[in-house]
Amino acid sequence: MYRFGEWLRRERLEHGWSQVELAEKTYGEISQAAISAYERNRSIPSILDVQILATACEQTLGSIPWDEFDLRMEKKRNWSHLKQERFDLAELPLADSIRTFDGKTYQLHGRIAIEQESKETREISQLYYRIRTVVGENQVIAKRKHPNDELIHVARRRLVHH
Repeated sequence: MYRFGEWLRRERLEHGWSQVELAEKTYGEISQAAISAYERNRSIPSILDVQILATACEQTLGSIPWDEFDLRMEKKRNWSHLKQERFDLAELPLADSIRTFDGKTYQLHGRIAIEQESKETREISQLYYRIRTVVGENQVIAKRKHPNDELIHVARRRLVHH
């Protein structure tokens, strides 16, 4: 696993561009300072920034090696010590995957969610209120029974694969 910033730096250098030149390729949408922060893994880009940078680097969102990235800014939580409390949107980038009420499963890469079958890419904030189940380290860590319920931490339960 490597970081998005390493991929971005490699792409930029393969094109022979400086950070300023890459910023210019984004038509002013992303500053040189932001590119520097992404490359040093000091900041995680939004899905819009990833799309703008991919286009500038002559890539598509689908061609980015998402499965190879670790987009988390901090270590995973110890999910086993949680009580029945609300699972906040800010905690979601630390999880591994989610399942929505419409039956779709998304792999999480920091703030970016990629649907398993279609490879559709979404910002996690777009999915938060559709989430039924959250999985982290091969265990269910949060659930909601009905779409109008709060997303709540659950007792530790290992997933069983058939």
